Amino acid sequence: MSGAVQVSGTPARGSLAAKRQAAERRHKIVVFGSQIGLGIFLLLLWEYAAGPREDPAAWIDEFYISRPTLIADALKRWVDQDILWLSIFVTLQNTVLGFLIGTGLGLITGFVLGANRTLAEIMAPYITALYSIPRLALVPLFMLWFGIGIGMKLALIASVVFFLVFYATFAGVRDVDQVMLDKLRLMRASWWGVTTKVTIPSATTFIISGLRISLPYALVVEVTAEMLSSNSGMGFLLIRSSSQFYTPGVFAAIVVMMLMGIILMGGIRVVEARLLSWKPKTSRE
Repeated sequence: MSGAVQVSGTPARGSLAAKRQAAERRHKIVVFGSQIGLGIFLLLLWEYAAGPREDPAAWIDEFYISRPTLIADALKRWVDQDILWLSIFVTLQNTVLGFLIGTGLGLITGFVLGANRTLAEIMAPYITALYSIPRLALVPLFMLWFGIGIGMKLALIASVVFFLVFYATFAGVRDVDQVMLDKLRLMRASWWGVTTKVTIPSATTFIISGLRISLPYALVVEVTAEMLSSNSGMGFLLIRSSSQFYTPGVFAAIVVMMLMGIILMGGIRVVEARLLSWKPKTSRE
């Protein structure tokens, strides 16, 4: 009888799993379709609502919010002038390089201080003091040290990313199960084995959260630095368009930077999927 129950129960479980997968696929299709439909509706509404000041049918003066068609014309003009792709490359290059530098330093410092309580207590007031400094206040100093070129931008981005990644890493290392660590030490596990098999995997979730938070900030800092002192990059295009009262150019730069942020965050999701592949999907969402 027990064998019959098992045989009859297996197809039922398989059928239930198939139904769940089909329902999940339908849910994703509905969500994606709704997202696309909402986006198209908002663009059409924007295009219809904005217009010239003298147009009685316009709800809002296009000088303030532009229109999607005018934004597309601005992007086409930049492409024809061979400045759009170069500006995107400059901004992405500086953002990624500064992000990698800050991440590397933050990871190393977070692991070292997270694993050494005494050293962490000694360094705590100094790290807090440095973290409390407004980043824009460092711009004049970094200009003196590195000039107004890429060095200043990388230093500024790294200084922002460092603390966000450091605190996330530090918290992750401190959150490791101490009971498990004590058991491994009793089993004479090596420091390297404990670090690679327990500490790093346990802290990875915290680290990914730190990367998610710090990457958009890296892009913001890069664009801000370009607006302050640069003759290239998306920040430069943004401030130039603003100084010329060219509203379509301002919105075009914002749209491009928004897409850049989405792409960069997509990269973080790929890294997260690879590093946290051992965890159930629901625990990563």
